[in-house]
Amino acid sequence: MRLDVSKLKTNGDSEEFEFCESWEKLEFRGDILFFVEPVYFYGVATKKGNLIEVSGNVKTKLKTICYRCTDDAYVEVDVPFYEEYSNREDTTDDEVIRFEDDVIEFDDSIVATIVLYLPMKYLCREDCKGLCPVCGTNLNVSSCSCEKDDIDPRLSILKTLINQLDTDEKKEV
Repeated sequence: MRLDVSKLKTNGDSEEFEFCESWEKLEFRGDILFFVEPVYFYGVATKKGNLIEVSGNVKTKLKTICYRCTDDAYVEVDVPFYEEYSNREDTTDDEVIRFEDDVIEFDDSIVATIVLYLPMKYLCREDCKGLCPVCGTNLNVSSCSCEKDDIDPRLSILKTLINQLDTDEKKEV
């Protein structure tokens, strides 16, 4: 997605724009997220001194794998966008993105914005029950008859002590 800003000559000039592109996938934190809807980006570019301020919105939908049950998980993206750009070579501000030839390329900034708003864990639904740790059954679809031993193995010695105390109390009665 590219915007020609050559028309923004004087301070305060602005231009509205919108782009819609189909993207294939995004790799982040070892996960692959597939774009199931085009990336829709609209906003306003405004000349402010030596800077071009771009504000707008990014919207799309991603598909990945649920962290709990491995079914498909969908992530709706509808997030604000704001960046400052400059074509001056002497720009030293780390927050300002440099561009050349009166054309701003937005792809990297859009990806960074999407990634910023992604959830920590992708879930197929909020109440996903996940997989049985013993047999691997998807607990959203069916239940299993596996014995659930919810005791942390590091604390299993305490269970032995409790059982031993129960046995000792029964002997005294």
